[in-house]
Amino acid sequence: MTAQRVWTREQVEALGVRTDGVTAMSILYGVARSKAYDLLRSGNAGVKVIRVPGTNRYVVPTSAILRALDELEG
Repeated sequence: MTAQRVWTREQVEALGVRTDGVTAMSILYGVARSKAYDLLRSGNAGVKVIRVPGTNRYVVPTSAILRALDELEG
């Protein structure tokens, strides 16, 4: 088993305007790829998710990730 990566706000901001869905789910929930796709497909990601038409790719705005992290920190 590998250790879960802990993301800082600065690291999330350094991702740019958006990131892939798997990375977003890892940041928010600490889940691996399979569970990340389950969350993305089911609509239970908890943040705005954009599906790239004609693909299995999902992107998430980093601003949505940061808002969710702010809410968790409360």
